[in-house]
Amino acid sequence: MDETRKTPKISQSLMKGLADYANKKECGLKLKAKYIDGINDNPSEAMNLGNWFEYICTGQLPRTGEVPEPKRLKSGKLAIEYVRMEVQKDNYTNLMNSHGFEVLKTGYVFKKDSDSTGIADIIARKDGKTCIVDIKSSGLLDDKWHEFGWNLDSIEYKDKLLIQAVHYKYLARKEWGEDVDFYFAVFSTKNTNDALLLKVNVDEDRMVSHGEDIENAKIIVEKGLRDGFKAHPTYRGCTKCFLKESCLKALKSPEINEIYY
Repeated sequence: MDETRKTPKISQSLMKGLADYANKKECGLKLKAKYIDGINDNPSEAMNLGNWFEYICTGQLPRTGEVPEPKRLKSGKLAIEYVRMEVQKDNYTNLMNSHGFEVLKTGYVFKKDSDSTGIADIIARKDGKTCIVDIKSSGLLDDKWHEFGWNLDSIEYKDKLLIQAVHYKYLARKEWGEDVDFYFAVFSTKNTNDALLLKVNVDEDRMVSHGEDIENAKIIVEKGLRDGFKAHPTYRGCTKCFLKESCLKALKSPEINEIYY
């Protein structure tokens, strides 16, 4: 392993990326660029909207450190999706007040654990207990099948959503030596009257296995630093990748996919 290259602390987003990498759904070269080299991916329209919404709710800047700018029409007025989220900002304030959340800190960086990290949108007190509130904006509040859909009938099977709750409760236990509550506050980008508040209760066995998952994630990262991260190129993935102009492994035409019928 290159001794000048430190193994990064494990975040929940890195863990999701590593899981996809292990299943060849994520290219190792892209993963390395994002999480090891610190090269930022091009944000999608949905990400820009979400960053702006979190900023107007909490005052915290995104990871880039730049103030998010809303999308505007030629007239200078806010684009319709940003108008909706302005209304949702008022709904966020009403939600926090009506449920008795007392905001203590925003943009809190967990630092005490030597192996893992994360940034909580909100640290609050509710009913005499410390809690974490994560703000989401989504157009998938009723979606049952999408891996990032918030439909309540299927959400317990969606690890890519719920791993954040597990990770942040794990970090809080390391940070303060206490079990905290975790809430997702999810606001629709399509309907100004649609929102969800979810309290995620995590089984103790799941908390233990998460610590083991962090150790396994470290092993995968260290192996990648030592032996190199493997490319898993696909034409559809490469055409959308921010490395496509410089990557020697990028596919320039569709690969052959064999189907057995």
